[in-house]
Amino acid sequence: MPKNPTIRSLASSLGLSVATVSEALRDSPKVKELTRLRVKRAAERAGYRVNPLLGATLSALRRSRHQSFSGVLALVDASLDGRTDLMLFHREVARGAESRAQELGFKTEVFWVGPKAPALSVPRLNSVLRARGIHGVIFLPFEKRQDYSGFDLANMAAVSMDHRLLNPSLHTIQPDHYLSMRRALQLLTERGYQRIGLCLEAPKDERVDYKWSSGFLSFFRLTGQKLEVPPLITPKLEPKKFNAWVKKYRPDLVIGHKQVITDWLTAQKLRVPEDVGFFRINVTERSEPCAGLDLLPQRLGATAVETVVGMLHRRESGAARFPNSISIDALFTDGPTLRPARKNDGALTMGGAI
Repeated sequence: MPKNPTIRSLASSLGLSVATVSEALRDSPKVKELTRLRVKRAAERAGYRVNPLLGATLSALRRSRHQSFSGVLALVDASLDGRTDLMLFHREVARGAESRAQELGFKTEVFWVGPKAPALSVPRLNSVLRARGIHGVIFLPFEKRQDYSGFDLANMAAVSMDHRLLNPSLHTIQPDHYLSMRRALQLLTERGYQRIGLCLEAPKDERVDYKWSSGFLSFFRLTGQKLEVPPLITPKLEPKKFNAWVKKYRPDLVIGHKQVITDWLTAQKLRVPEDVGFFRINVTERSEPCAGLDLLPQRLGATAVETVVGMLHRRESGAARFPNSISIDALFTDGPTLRPARKNDGALTMGGAI
């Protein structure tokens, strides 16, 4: 048997046709079970490994000999209550993934997993991806924790985009929420803000493993600056709670995720940004111009594609034994909800990296 066994060499050693060996390795029902087991055992002994890119190519060629092939990468999202429309942030992630995939000779396609049609169950998703010859998967950020233990990772290169996917264990590409918060606070204090308050709904903080609040609190602990305004983190953010917090602690800047905060400040006859500034932790989802953190969703999607394509070329598949995490810094984005930067605040330029 040669050092690098092929389907042809396996077929020759087993006395079978190349087509039969190929079908057996793909678990085709056209081949008898005993023959499939015989082929797979021989392949394992010989050290033969399936080339997922070649398999996807041949699958595409079988579908149409007249179309140029471009591999497909699956973008998998969770469907809540039968909804199958991407949220704004996810749309930007998908746009970045699609653009980078095209540059690398691939296409992307969105698949939904959930209990209601047209979403697919996990076993059904396995079948569809296998039938389509798709061997690269990117799990988009999930709103709620998901357990896809039944997802078949055999011959599959997959990554996730947060830690909401409990199983299987995968490499992760995500924003660096913790360091982005700390660095933003550094820039904001250099701009002159002294009473900065964090205002979040608890599920939003839990959604990122409490990295927003951890980054906020650690900034004051590590710099030795006094925490003048304790964070307001509540299950549901409402005007009554917010107004009481503002009146008691008098922040000169509020960091939060709800655009309506500016309306609540105005209702208290506080001017934005003259009296109180507002800094949004995700400007992609803003409803009107404001300052905040750009989490770079398109860059995240592009990086996820680069990671999966690299895994495919290296023939890496299955669950990650030692999961890696790629964290991408956010950009500090200036806007009309902050006081204008002073001339000596050269680091605080529009869109400057933090």
